[in-house]
Amino acid sequence: MNRIFLFLLLTTFTLFGQQNNKKIDLTHGTIAEKFDRLYQKSGKYKQYKVVEHQLILQLKNQVLDSLNKERKLIHTHINTITDLQSRIDKLEADLKISREQIKQLSEEKDTISFMSAAVEKSQYKMIMWLLVSVLLLALLYFIYAFKNSNKETKTAKNNLEKLEEEYNNFRTMSLEREQLLKRQLLDEQKKHQA
Repeated sequence: MNRIFLFLLLTTFTLFGQQNNKKIDLTHGTIAEKFDRLYQKSGKYKQYKVVEHQLILQLKNQVLDSLNKERKLIHTHINTITDLQSRIDKLEADLKISREQIKQLSEEKDTISFMSAAVEKSQYKMIMWLLVSVLLLALLYFIYAFKNSNKETKTAKNNLEKLEEEYNNFRTMSLEREQLLKRQLLDEQKKHQA
């Protein structure tokens, strides 16, 4: 009798559990919500919950499908992260190369090759202005020296002209005096011969 009673009790709970399970919708909601619905709608037997085997398998398949989808999504995200990391590494390498090129171009822009040596532009400007200043001073000195020499040359020419004029005058006067002396000598010789 105990066995019959136990069998009837189990059959009742199973039928009660199957009636409740038929109402359980496991097609919508999250996995946690599906487990909660299954737990709430399942039958009870003492401290146990009675759940239809097919519903457990259906829920298991849905959980496995969800896990597979999540694994695929994780794998896709890992691939995306790997791809993005490789892009980031490539961009960082390109950035490093670009920064080195910018540094090199900046150095080239700030320096000038002067007599086969790299000189900063500020130093180059200072050297050029110093050379221009020295050349300008040399030009001014040579202009001053030329004017002085020109002045002295004009003075010397004037003195030479005066000297030549005096010499010509002296020569003319000497010639006249010599001629006069020769005449006087001739006159005196004629006087002495006569």
